[in-house]
Amino acid sequence: MNLSNCPICKGELKIRVLHCPHCEISFQGDFENNWLAELDAGQLEFIRLFLLVQGNLKELQNQLGISYPTVKNRLAEIIGIITKKEPVTDTVIDVLSDLEEGFINVDEAVSMIEQRRKK
Repeated sequence: MNLSNCPICKGELKIRVLHCPHCEISFQGDFENNWLAELDAGQLEFIRLFLLVQGNLKELQNQLGISYPTVKNRLAEIIGIITKKEPVTDTVIDVLSDLEEGFINVDEAVSMIEQRRKK
């Protein structure tokens, strides 16, 4: 189970006890969480595949069977979790760059820009 936030107040949970079921010893204290603990199983699988394809987003798109914009959105979501910041999507520079590099076509670029303007 991946539980990084309190289900009641949504505050960040802290690790206070570590337990070894093999020898039945427990350690109490204030232990650090790492950013991986905040990712769910789907996000961890996305990161695993991202590493296996060596960051090639086009190949990741093919492996997952999803659109390039969806790959970018999932990556932005994970970056937001890691940095604790909302992804910046108010510009169209990244859309134009993706269009220029052939990752998306003109219709997809127009659709992405229109979606951002609605926010």
